Amino acid sequence: MRDHKLLAGTLRQDSIPQRFLSPKLTLEKSNMPGLSRFRFYGSLPSKLWLQALLIQCLSVLLIAVIAPGVINSVFAFELRSLGLKLDSVWFWLIPHILLVSAFSRKVNMPVWWRWIHIAFPIAVLVMQQIALPAMVYLSGFVITLALYWSVHNTRVPFYPSFPATWRAMHQLLEQHAGEQSLRVLDIGSGLGDVSLFLSKQRPQDQIDGIEIAPLPWLVSAIRATFSGSRTHFGLGDYRQTDFAQLDVVFAYLSPAVMADVWQKVCSEMRPGSLFVSSEFPVADVTASRIIYPSPNSPALYVYSL
Repeated sequence: MRDHKLLAGTLRQDSIPQRFLSPKLTLEKSNMPGLSRFRFYGSLPSKLWLQALLIQCLSVLLIAVIAPGVINSVFAFELRSLGLKLDSVWFWLIPHILLVSAFSRKVNMPVWWRWIHIAFPIAVLVMQQIALPAMVYLSGFVITLALYWSVHNTRVPFYPSFPATWRAMHQLLEQHAGEQSLRVLDIGSGLGDVSLFLSKQRPQDQIDGIEIAPLPWLVSAIRATFSGSRTHFGLGDYRQTDFAQLDVVFAYLSPAVMADVWQKVCSEMRPGSLFVSSEFPVADVTASRIIYPSPNSPALYVYSL
């Protein structure tokens, strides 16, 4: 039997996740002659993408300072004799990647940001070699902006849900209310898969979705219109939505926002209502039930208010 129990605990509303604290940047001299070491001084930006941009710029600046000395050093001939092309940008890509990896680790950036730090400079150089038309980059930028819109603010990327998750949610609603009508909201509804499926299976319910990114919202709204569904998809931030009249709230968001969502759920939803999170549990809160829709789909964490 799989363990269906999470660690129990108390959620403190005044607690601040460690990764949102701003580290420090300083430049400090070492005790060893001729050597210096970098530490962090001044407050880093709280936004992760600003931290990433600062780290990339800092690494490029360091490479720009170090490279001329290496190229003109007495060891340059020996290095070139080994086949190293000191004048090539590809040669300096390796120390750049090492530097940004070290800096991102130092400031405790999430693991996926460290991989982005590695992939970003490689992608830039590869794209320069391919020399694609400018319109390709503009199109990619517009599509990415419309799809991920305010990820830097909400900390919630686009996560498409799984059909097994839709079916598990349908079974959960059947068990919770039977033929009784429910008001259900899918926060971060994406392309509308969950809401449209549930609305079709349970026509007596009012099942809506809210999405902050324009492109997924537009796709879901068009799908609802052409399918004749009663589901309404709103464009906006779920944090501005009142949960008081809802019976069930479904979320497939990210670990970064679960504490905030849980505080809103506890302060606004009525006793007897349900909060269901796909894949990401609420930290230090025991789920009433954990559902595993299929071996390849994420678990559903069910919280009874």
